[in-house]
Amino acid sequence: MGIIYFCNSEIAEAQRRGTGRHTMPSHRIPNRPPRPRPPMANRPINNIRPHRPIARPPHIHHNPIYHPRYWYHHPTPYYWGSNWHPIGSFIGTIATVSLATAIATDIASQTTQPIYYNDGVFYHKQNDGYIVIAPPIGYGVEALPNNTFATTYNGETYYYYNGTFYRKNMNSYVVVAPPIGCIVLNLPSDAEEITNDGFVYYYSNGTYYQPVNENNMPAYQVIEYIGNK
Repeated sequence: MGIIYFCNSEIAEAQRRGTGRHTMPSHRIPNRPPRPRPPMANRPINNIRPHRPIARPPHIHHNPIYHPRYWYHHPTPYYWGSNWHPIGSFIGTIATVSLATAIATDIASQTTQPIYYNDGVFYHKQNDGYIVIAPPIGYGVEALPNNTFATTYNGETYYYYNGTFYRKNMNSYVVVAPPIGCIVLNLPSDAEEITNDGFVYYYSNGTYYQPVNENNMPAYQVIEYIGNK
């Protein structure tokens, strides 16, 4: 049977602890430095991690329309003047009327009937009066109608009046096709409201508009509509 020897210092240490036993000294790992704790404001409470904001991508409406700037607002009717009349209206007499000039040569060959013009409205002569026709693209007039608005799009200046767009050409203003993407502040008087896939649009004389926000003002953008009317 082997004999275990204890030194006096170890025995004295055991007696000081009050164990009354002669035990081997414990070889414990020295105390580690305390871990830094986060401030109370950032410390998890009840095992719940503090909230961190998550950057989410913006929601985009997938609709069958040209431009994603859709912003609905109720349209306010605009008064375009007493000389404006809807397409197809018959006017017995006109105080002042002038002939519209075909600027594009291919336009001139499409009609042999003179086209008359007065303050933004185009006419054909019919019996003892005039009948209102759609503004003919390619025809020029000497003066713009009253209440015309100038707008710039893609570096070009357009003149807008009640659904009709003009461009300056030498000494006349020529009717042009509505430029897709151009923004105006007022709808044509005869604009018809249509709904597609829950979105509201406006239609007038072959042109579609969508409501948009332009510099914190309600406006309307010419669009290429590919839905069903």
